Amino acid sequence: MRTVVGQVATRLPRERSGRSARPVLPPAGPVWFSSVMGTGILATLLARDASQVPVLLVPASLLTLVGVLLLIGLTASFGGRAARDPAVLTNTLRDPAVVPTWGTVSMGILSIGSALLTVLPQLGAHAASGAPARWVVVTDAGCWVVGTGLGVVTAFGFATVLLRRNLRDPVPAWGLPLVPPMVSATTGAALIPQVGPHVRMALLVAVVACFFLALFLGTLVFATAYHHHFRRAALPIAASASAWIPLGMVGQSMAAAQVIASQSSPLLTPSAADAARRLADAYGYVMLAVAVPVVAHAVTMTVRGVRARMPFSPGWWALTFPIGTLALGTRLLGSSTSHPCITAVGVAATAALCGTWALCAVASVVTIRRVHARR
Repeated sequence: MRTVVGQVATRLPRERSGRSARPVLPPAGPVWFSSVMGTGILATLLARDASQVPVLLVPASLLTLVGVLLLIGLTASFGGRAARDPAVLTNTLRDPAVVPTWGTVSMGILSIGSALLTVLPQLGAHAASGAPARWVVVTDAGCWVVGTGLGVVTAFGFATVLLRRNLRDPVPAWGLPLVPPMVSATTGAALIPQVGPHVRMALLVAVVACFFLALFLGTLVFATAYHHHFRRAALPIAASASAWIPLGMVGQSMAAAQVIASQSSPLLTPSAADAARRLADAYGYVMLAVAVPVVAHAVTMTVRGVRARMPFSPGWWALTFPIGTLALGTRLLGSSTSHPCITAVGVAATAALCGTWALCAVASVVTIRRVHARR
């Protein structure tokens, strides 16, 4: 099985113009939703710092708008194609190289909901009490319900695909449909103080269940992929960017543990709340240690891919969201433990995310323009 990057680079037909050959970019569909994810999490990270650096609210707001437009545009375009030809939808569900990218649809919806809840209140969308306006909370809650429902389906669905089809050649992209419940755990925990008292405990149970579901399935799949690439076959050049995908589970679980611990405190006894905080911090330290070799391997693979002139594809957007989760997780851990060094890692990761987002955005626009200009 190939990753999305490898699929785009090697499976799609190629057109020739003179002596040059270029890959045909896939049309709007699940493979492009990583761009929504990366845009949403960058907007959220910048908005979180806007209270200290107010000017950051400007790019955060613009990125939120871009993310919403991407989400609406990709959904409408793909929905229109599927309405005209039902095979468009069924093909994405039957092709084992494409079906994992449905996980990015779930995470894209969740990340935009989180960005709206973080950005809009700072733009004046809040009640007299200072809390987010009800319509903002309802919008984010709607995104959470839709994104979580789709994410649970992708997690169990792809796990079933792996068991029934006995797919070979495990790759990091297999983790794409398994990470969404972890994103749901983080974003759902952030919603706990915004919902009614009678819903909070149920929501807490749901986010904890999402946390362990993603952690269990993700650990199995990513461990299998690493074993395969280190022992049997190296990651294909065209799929180099997908080496960042496991970092998404590492950073997102670190963030989820922190948010769950902090938002569950009012629902727990003082001793239980303190134990939850300590456990979240200990887990964060472990994941921070795990992140070191994961990042080192991802950087090595990316440098190798750049040197080998890996072709552009929507899979390049894997360079964004995972780095964003590391930034969010380390920022939250640094705040909880009061360790400035950990916070500094989060700041550096945010800066790196700004760079990779800009790279992917420019590469996407340039490549799309070239494809349309040659038609």
